[in-house]
Amino acid sequence: MTGEPFWQPPPRVPTEALPARVEVLVVGGGITGVSLLRRLSERGVRAALVERAQLAFGASGRNAGFLLEGTAANYAEASRIHGRAKTGEVWAYTAENHRRLAEALAGRAGYHRGGSRTLAASPEEELQLAEAVELMNADGWPVDFDHRSLLNPRDGELHPAAAVGALADDCPAGSIFEETAVSRLEELPIATDEVVLATNAFTGQLLEGVPIAPRRAQMVATAPFPGRVADRPTYSDRGYRYWRQLPGGEVLAGGYRDRAVEEEVGYGLITTPLIQGHLERHLAELGVTAPITHRWAGTMGFTPDSLPLVGRVRPGLSICAGYTGHGMAFAHLCARALADHLVGGPPPPKWLDPGRFEE
Repeated sequence: MTGEPFWQPPPRVPTEALPARVEVLVVGGGITGVSLLRRLSERGVRAALVERAQLAFGASGRNAGFLLEGTAANYAEASRIHGRAKTGEVWAYTAENHRRLAEALAGRAGYHRGGSRTLAASPEEELQLAEAVELMNADGWPVDFDHRSLLNPRDGELHPAAAVGALADDCPAGSIFEETAVSRLEELPIATDEVVLATNAFTGQLLEGVPIAPRRAQMVATAPFPGRVADRPTYSDRGYRYWRQLPGGEVLAGGYRDRAVEEEVGYGLITTPLIQGHLERHLAELGVTAPITHRWAGTMGFTPDSLPLVGRVRPGLSICAGYTGHGMAFAHLCARALADHLVGGPPPPKWLDPGRFEE
């Protein structure tokens, strides 16, 4: 048994001396940070990335490896929250994120596009999924429905930590610095013209008042199980349950954060008997008898409207964070859009503006 994530982290980056100055300093070594650094280097910007631990140490190496369209809310619920037109824009953005990330990975990190399944956990959710199917098919996002589950054939899966490592491999040598902490924005390890916080749930530790709240998620993984219990990544109960079976038979399961809402707030990467007990029972309900080999937790960054914050906060400081549990769905394209904006391109979509909650 281990408290470490199931996913092996990328190999350590060789130690280099810190440069005295760069044009852009990226703080955070997850999917956002390496995507930013990669794109900035493509645009000819001298940039560096610092990570206080190691690449993919945070949520990017602690999630289930789902690559999905949209938000945590299904299309019908998202349309009620954001309006139907905006929801369509968000779905299109995440579809483009998937395309761009798959293109960048070029077959690496175990990427596979075999669709996802969303199972109704109650009659109410079944009705909502039926509504979502009707809206998605009408709006040009075709999906199938069998009266209990929604099948999206465009979704995918990958090894999330390996994806971070693959994108890092594309970055210039000597531009990534692990075990280099930033505890205050006034005390940076490298002089720079622009700082980009790619720190997701931990952004509030550096930027006071940022509307990103830390929420913990817990997971388990089993030894290989010979039976098939999931033909593709599966969500249920409004995203509070999720599981996946790997080609080798290992089953990954996570969720049940709604059973301990207050306890699952904060930065501690700890597992708890309550949530782990729910996950164990969930595996038993699936018929999985293989022993649990890994138990771990990760911290996600939640925003008030469940959409990321991407753009300039003030001169010399930008942010790309706050994915509300769907970082793989947004982060690569958000990072690309911000990097392009920093070299004179248009700003990211207005609905990503980090100042949208200010009065």
